[in-house]
Amino acid sequence: MASSRNERLEKDFKEMLKIQDRPYISWTATKGELPYVEEYLLSVKLRTYALSLKDGVHTVGVLRGCAVGITLWDSYPYTAPYIRMLCLPPVFHPNWYSRGVYCPSQPWDPDCSLKDHVIRMLMTLQYEPSVIQTYAPANCKALDWYMKNRDKTELFPSDKTELSENTAEEVAAAEKASLTFEDIVDKWGACHIKE
Repeated sequence: MASSRNERLEKDFKEMLKIQDRPYISWTATKGELPYVEEYLLSVKLRTYALSLKDGVHTVGVLRGCAVGITLWDSYPYTAPYIRMLCLPPVFHPNWYSRGVYCPSQPWDPDCSLKDHVIRMLMTLQYEPSVIQTYAPANCKALDWYMKNRDKTELFPSDKTELSENTAEEVAAAEKASLTFEDIVDKWGACHIKE
């Protein structure tokens, strides 16, 4: 089991290099020896929505960036990656619990690559309609808000950034480079909400 898990972790690491240092995401490994990464820290720069409290009233505001943690449990890939928001306020979305834990709209498939799972998660941050869970949401208040406003083209999708991937040359360069947590913070800045 250990060698097949390591093979999967290595394969996922190489796939994740395809989305390393893109205009919308940068990441670093926070646990595990390369290429056997067990935890990732993502710095995401996509426009999404968060709930804020101002003068005792909850309002939906724009979140311009966020930090996301991914943990690959010992039982991975047979159990889904654990994905959670690391900044406050967390995203306000039907596929995200109010405490900031991601709830995918589809059951986890062990054959799905981590990169593809992350791309799908990023699509939720963009409020891409095809990935929004409406029949069993993680956040019913966010679903109500979305359903009331879904026809407003100025709101949805919240970010139109194309989730493109690195070229083979960029992947090779990313494999040689190693970003530290400090590099990511310097590059992307702190998470903040703008109303």
